[in-house]
Amino acid sequence: MSGFTLSKQSSTMKPPGRQRWGVLGLLCLLAIINNIDRLTLSIAAPVMQTEMHITATDIGLLGSAFALAYAFGQLPSGWFVDRFSPRILLGASVIIWSAATVAMGMSYTLTGFILARIWLGLAEAPSLPATNKIVTRWFPKKEQGIANASWDAALKVGPAFFTFLLIWIVSEIGWREMYFIAGGAGIIAAVIFFAFYRDIEKHKSLTKEEREYIQHDATPIITKNNLPWRELFKHQTMWGMMAGFFCNMWVYQIFLVFIPLYIINQFGIKFSSLGLVASVPWIGAIIGDLVSGVISGKLSERSGWSTLKAKKVTIIGALVLQAIVLALLPFNGMFGEGAGLTVAVILMAFALGFNGGVVAHAWSIPAEVTAPGTVASVAAVQNFGGFLGATVSPLVAGAIVDATHSFTLVFLISAVVSVLGAGIYFWFVGKPVIREEKSSSLMAQATQE
Repeated sequence: MSGFTLSKQSSTMKPPGRQRWGVLGLLCLLAIINNIDRLTLSIAAPVMQTEMHITATDIGLLGSAFALAYAFGQLPSGWFVDRFSPRILLGASVIIWSAATVAMGMSYTLTGFILARIWLGLAEAPSLPATNKIVTRWFPKKEQGIANASWDAALKVGPAFFTFLLIWIVSEIGWREMYFIAGGAGIIAAVIFFAFYRDIEKHKSLTKEEREYIQHDATPIITKNNLPWRELFKHQTMWGMMAGFFCNMWVYQIFLVFIPLYIINQFGIKFSSLGLVASVPWIGAIIGDLVSGVISGKLSERSGWSTLKAKKVTIIGALVLQAIVLALLPFNGMFGEGAGLTVAVILMAFALGFNGGVVAHAWSIPAEVTAPGTVASVAAVQNFGGFLGATVSPLVAGAIVDATHSFTLVFLISAVVSVLGAGIYFWFVGKPVIREEKSSSLMAQATQE
């Protein structure tokens, strides 16, 4: 049996050493690079439509090509992350996906671009399971919510604070050069990660006190760490996690791919003036990530509340609020063209804030429902389900926009999908996904959630 229990006093004291926060900083750096490489399509799309003579449906296809490759890449990725060093897998993943980003800048046909997007999706597949695995090793459960919220917030730093720069590069230098610069930045980030990160077992600067603090609330569990991923599909909770994340990533991918096109088509904004308008929604996503981490942490400290219950309540509440905001978004026209743009941007900021709160805590759920040795496998299967949603939604959205010349139906469908996701998390997520049984008291507590 692994894991141990400290007294309440020792579990709440501030440990000497802050190595885990340095590790989180490195993960946040890679997360920023990760989403910049995904964001490049959204930024380049308006110019690519003119130069390559492609439609909104084609842009959706490019978004879906990445998402589908990323989804199916999750299944072997989780298996590998659970068995090999997250350091090697994550660092290598950054280098390979950065090369794919460069390849997009060298693509002159839609087919070539699709192949580069598939390459990007497969290369990025191990990144978030490896990141999540590192967080579960380096942070106690009560801090995993804010740690996962932090790196997920870092994913939004690219859209929030680099949109200006990327639009300027596209306007003044060229959209192909944007891909080359983004790919080069990824290579540099990978070198920094390899230079400074070590897996927790090999980290020489980690004090005994901080190690004990990290491990004090680890779930006591017997496991051989060899659960075949096919076995995961036999559990209701696993299907609930996949389906719930499907619903949330449906919404996320629409925003990631289509925000600039939506603003240009709906409000007639010039491409060169997109910077601030396209950035604000992602600032909302960062705030939502971090605030949700604080909220779930406070909820988990309430009498009778487990960390799993706190995370589920946070997820369900965020999905319901996201649905309300999405349903209101099509009515921005009631405020006139100028004020309507302001209202739309604010509503998108809230929608992405709630969406980020779901993502951050969905990544924390695997540590609650499975053994430490299978966390990455469960997280990867969950992400597989999520990115099936991210595969379908850009295609659906692109086809709707080409047919109706409007995003109204896109947002209303997304609101319904969000409500469905909330119901799925409420009814189907909670029972453990493990091979060996926990102690009876822990099992009973988890089942009640």
